[in-house]
Amino acid sequence: MVVRNGGRSVLGLSRISVVAGAPIRKTMLNRVQSFVYCIAIAAVAAVALLYARPETSDVNLLWGAALFVALGGIATLFRYQFSKQAFGSIAFLPFLVAVTLHPAWSTALLVGFATALGEWTQKKRNLKRVFNTAQYTLAASISVYTFVALGGKSLVVDEQFRLLPLASAVMSFLLVNSLSVAAAVGLSEGRGVFSVWRTNNEKLITFDVLTIPVVYCCALAFTHFGFIGFLVVSINLLGARQFFSANRHLEQTNRELLEVMVANIEAQDPYTSGHSMRVRRIAKIIASAYGLPARQIERIGIAALLHDVGKGDRIFFEILKKPGRLTQEERAIMELHPVKSADIVARVTQLADIVPSVRHHHENFDGTGYPDRLAGNAIPIGSRIIMLADTIDAMTTDRPYRKALGIDVVQAELINYRGTQFDPEICDALLKSPQFYRIFDTQDSGKLQTVTQIFDRIRKPRTPVTV
Repeated sequence: MVVRNGGRSVLGLSRISVVAGAPIRKTMLNRVQSFVYCIAIAAVAAVALLYARPETSDVNLLWGAALFVALGGIATLFRYQFSKQAFGSIAFLPFLVAVTLHPAWSTALLVGFATALGEWTQKKRNLKRVFNTAQYTLAASISVYTFVALGGKSLVVDEQFRLLPLASAVMSFLLVNSLSVAAAVGLSEGRGVFSVWRTNNEKLITFDVLTIPVVYCCALAFTHFGFIGFLVVSINLLGARQFFSANRHLEQTNRELLEVMVANIEAQDPYTSGHSMRVRRIAKIIASAYGLPARQIERIGIAALLHDVGKGDRIFFEILKKPGRLTQEERAIMELHPVKSADIVARVTQLADIVPSVRHHHENFDGTGYPDRLAGNAIPIGSRIIMLADTIDAMTTDRPYRKALGIDVVQAELINYRGTQFDPEICDALLKSPQFYRIFDTQDSGKLQTVTQIFDRIRKPRTPVTV
């Protein structure tokens, strides 16, 4: 068959061996289960090792740590929705304050107990409850050990700001937390842990560093003002939670407005209804398989959603409605739509960075595309990914002249046109990744995988749909 945009078949290229999707996913998800059990064992061992060490803080100081642990437990109940499958929480902040007030095994154990209570009061799978409880307990234990080993003392006893032990305690807690999640995702997707960690946490480094003085100030407020200080800290943390929640809701509203606009444009052509949203989903899967950072994946997703928005111009109306083949003049007019799309997107200041990705999404890797005949790495990486996603959607959806193509045919076509129509590196990364099979799972949102999604797949692994 001929793939759209006139790509040429290339013979003699090395073939990529991709085994069936279901066995891959079953193996990966079994590894995730084993990993969760290992985290649980490590958490128990870490608390036991702390218990075996001489107590470094007076047990009478435990009540302050207990207050903040309780606050952290309550915070797990008041999570804010980060996305459809992910939630945010500020529980880590009071847990860290508790560590600095009473750096001992008992605090780590309390963190685990509070997390477990919060997890069991919510509707979740047991494996996820175990995972969250274990990774928080392990993080708290390692944080306590690091704090004490580097000379840290309870801030109730010594209020001096000691950067090394405090920073190490905070960063070790956050690293264990984020690396545990990254490992679960990496095992599920067949990706390196560091690659997943970088993708999910690259833009959070600044916030992590700012956590250090925040934890110190919260602990200091308690040491100076006791329970009143605790109440003030609690109110401020509640305000921070509301801020993050409102910010996420605003971002979600903006995304939904873009989706409504695109849906209205696509309503002109019944055969492309939902096309842009599907391309966005596929583009984000490809970008994730290629190992791009989370923010870049999100921006490529927005560019993919808007890549055909220029088709709303009235010069395309009659052509889009035409049932038969296009004339040479009509095809020349249709080739203007990437330019029209880019012009519309350029009117929004906050979308300026994705304009090149929108304009060049029909450029072929060998330079035979349009509108500017760019080639190779001169084509923005977002455009190269959208080009691939756009073609995959064309192949995997029903057309008036044929049914949607199955996995094997799509795989063969991608191999045939790598290096001509598609960037070979991106194409190979997708085909080698278990994420390739997510494209054929219509229930998959295409977003970065969360622990919730992974555990849902463990419960009921889905077999990729073939046609």
